[in-house]
Amino acid sequence: KHFYPRRPVDASHPEAVIDFNRCILCELCVRASRDVDGKNIFAVEGRGIQAHLVVNTPSGQLGATNFSIHDKAAQVCPTGSILTKHQGYNIPIGQRLYDRKPINVVGDVAQLSESLGGRRHD
Repeated sequence: KHFYPRRPVDASHPEAVIDFNRCILCELCVRASRDVDGKNIFAVEGRGIQAHLVVNTPSGQLGATNFSIHDKAAQVCPTGSILTKHQGYNIPIGQRLYDRKPINVVGDVAQLSESLGGRRHD
């Protein structure tokens, strides 16, 4: 009925949380778990708009697996569906690997003068 059904968030694992709502079905975690880690923890179930990521256990819970945050499958998710617990902001925003410039340098461009690269709001 709905194109974007609400999926559960699984926090049953002691080291990781998996948010199925963020998953874009790229299958990187499926392949990494199967081919690199040799664990076969994740799979895609269903077809078409019913397709969704599942955990390969009878309960469907990540906590019932031998998954580790050190597995390659935990590192490859491009959307952050697989989140590491107890990490928070260990690396401050602006210093992360994918931050091109520190946040205090970027700031709000709209507040800068035009000579400094700001925009006019007429």
